[in-house]
Amino acid sequence: MTTTFRYAVAAGVIALSLATVNAQQAAAPEVFCNTMQAGALCPTGTVSVLKLSGPKVQQWLDLVEKYNDTVEGASRTLKADARNILTPAQMAELDRWMEKGLNPEVNRLLASRSH
Repeated sequence: MTTTFRYAVAAGVIALSLATVNAQQAAAPEVFCNTMQAGALCPTGTVSVLKLSGPKVQQWLDLVEKYNDTVEGASRTLKADARNILTPAQMAELDRWMEKGLNPEVNRLLASRSH
């Protein structure tokens, strides 16, 4: 019975710790879009962070779309040009730098530095 109680307490502590970690991660505003390549801005997330309203929202969304298209195009160009000078292992490293999954890390870093 005592062992079962200890396991239950340990499981509760672990669950609470995980919930706290998830809550902290969820609190990071999505400035850089979590579902896009590294460096791509999240349109709706940035609207919220910047507290935009009215006609400025659409103007901002148009700018973000243009920016994200430029980031994507620049990344494609860099990769195409780099194939001539980088080894396959180096290309894999370049791909890793631009992959999805890095933006959430950047968002958490930004959230930790917010005023």
